[in-house]
Amino acid sequence: MGVCDEMLKKDIAPSCDDPVVPGYEQEGVIMNRDEVDFALTTFNATQKNVIETLAMKSGKKGYKVVVPGKTPYTGSKTSLATGTYRNTFTNALQIVVLDHGPEVCSDIIDGLANGSYVVILENKYKALQKESNPGNAAFQVYGYYQGLTATTLENDKYSEDTEGGWLVNLEETKCPKSALFYFKTDYDTTKQALETLVTTPDE
Repeated sequence: MGVCDEMLKKDIAPSCDDPVVPGYEQEGVIMNRDEVDFALTTFNATQKNVIETLAMKSGKKGYKVVVPGKTPYTGSKTSLATGTYRNTFTNALQIVVLDHGPEVCSDIIDGLANGSYVVILENKYKALQKESNPGNAAFQVYGYYQGLTATTLENDKYSEDTEGGWLVNLEETKCPKSALFYFKTDYDTTKQALETLVTTPDE
């Protein structure tokens, strides 16, 4: 038995009433990690991989990230990374920026090149049929522990996927948990809280 809680705690079986489905919704939130107020973060008392409160520092806000199409954020995945003494996880997110110009390059691409980010994406599978905490699988958090940083920023003028825009790959390594979720009370309450992250106090 390990020092930390590393034991299996539940039967491994699919849910017949609320089967898992693949994919993400089109709209998410991206935040400069330095502007997240970690001191105000609170986790669920029993589920340590569920964040109940997430806030930005005074005067700061997150930004919406929208990838259209039937399969947004294609290529995003979480993978096991084996270590010498402890295994961790690597989160890889792929974003397409379907735009290109002075403002896009200076306000988005140049920042992504060297910054560190926290991203919240909405899964298509939300676990809304669960008896306890329905909807707690909807919003998944990436970059909270180590920050997401750019591994690829590519502008291919002839790419049929980006249509002359940008392909962005972000990666978080050494993440101690396989997944981190954002959930407070219920799905609608969490959705409203997410909206406050992209709104500054004077808006």
